[in-house]
Amino acid sequence: MIEIGISSRFSYPFDKKLLRRRVKKFLQEKGVGEVELSIAMVGERKMRQLNQDFRNKNIVSDVLAFPQNERPIEGGALLLGDIVVCYPRAQKEAIALQETIDEAIWDFVEHGLGRLLEG
Repeated sequence: MIEIGISSRFSYPFDKKLLRRRVKKFLQEKGVGEVELSIAMVGERKMRQLNQDFRNKNIVSDVLAFPQNERPIEGGALLLGDIVVCYPRAQKEAIALQETIDEAIWDFVEHGLGRLLEG
């Protein structure tokens, strides 16, 4: 089973069900078994803070991935990690590429998933 937690501010509209379906399909196609991961939509200020705290860089990035690759002591699903998407950056990307916000978010999440699977 693939468990996906998605969090965002209420002011960030996007299709969470579509995103879950895409993530599950992506992971199934990669042959990933039971996993848990989280996806968070944040603003530019929060993304800058995360970059400063974890990468010692004063920048706003499109997406960050924090791999865990741990199994709980009692077994169960692999804790794959966390993906953080900068929603305002996804909006800008959607406008620049003339695509929907859901497509832009997926592009960033897909990149984050690749990073998580690299380990």
